[in-house]
Amino acid sequence: MRECNIGLHEHKPNIKTNMEHNHSHDTEHSHDHEHDHRGTDKKVLKIALVITFITMILEFVAGFIGNSLALISDAIHMFTHSFALIISLVAIIIASKKAPLDKTFGYYRIEVIAAFINGLTIVLSIIWILYEAVERFLNPQVIDLSISMSVAIIGLIVNVITGVILMQGDKENINLKSSFMHMLADALSSVAIILGYIVIYYTSWYFIDIILSLLVAYIIGKWAYIILKNSVNTLMESSPLDIAEVKTYIESNNKEVLDVHEIHIWEITQDMYNMTAHVKINKSSLDNYENILESINKELTKKFSIVHTTFQFEWDTKEN
Repeated sequence: MRECNIGLHEHKPNIKTNMEHNHSHDTEHSHDHEHDHRGTDKKVLKIALVITFITMILEFVAGFIGNSLALISDAIHMFTHSFALIISLVAIIIASKKAPLDKTFGYYRIEVIAAFINGLTIVLSIIWILYEAVERFLNPQVIDLSISMSVAIIGLIVNVITGVILMQGDKENINLKSSFMHMLADALSSVAIILGYIVIYYTSWYFIDIILSLLVAYIIGKWAYIILKNSVNTLMESSPLDIAEVKTYIESNNKEVLDVHEIHIWEITQDMYNMTAHVKINKSSLDNYENILESINKELTKKFSIVHTTFQFEWDTKEN
């Protein structure tokens, strides 16, 4: 049975080949919400970034002076959070800029590229930490606990303050949520380092410093894996959703839809999903295609957060 596309000339001229659903930011409420919070989000991110960066430098310097690998590792951990804050800040700034016509999806992919570079940097940092851990295991070294402990406590206080600052921004903003989780993880690693220094003070078990550095390396290694996996998948335009599930959902929730095929789903940047597909309907449903389209788009936005779609409708030339 042959199929016809809506774009063929013998069909009704008011039927379009490609019917696009604009981004979901289509209500005044969403625009107002975005406008109200964007300035606040940028402000809290800038403050958090400055505080985090200064603390990172302090930990690096104190770690080398105090000869603490754990503190240096935490400084590297702090660097990953600084980079995460930069990505979040840049994403908000870019989102407010109008891209030229040739940048059809804007500059959002810059955020993904930056995340990929960040992930590679973290991997190199982990390799260095592991090398230093082995070196110190073979050649144990004494740690200046007074300097290391003081800076570790400062680092913990800074993480708590930064977390409180980030909570003043838009709590629904995915970038701010991600940055807050980074701060929480860093605060927990600071607590572990402080407890480790207390044990070293009373026992002189300096090898604990190596264990703590490996613990921090493990934590930031998990971040690196997630960052690299997500950024590579996005750059490769892998589907962030289960295509079979999306197909079944559309067909089961729209009785006039006979089949959905040639499905492509990809992610421009975090949680910005796009979809194209061919939708087969009954020829008798042609006059109702706009309602079908509206129904599908509402369902996709609500269920899968797909905010931009392009569908090509098809039908059988022979009635069933």
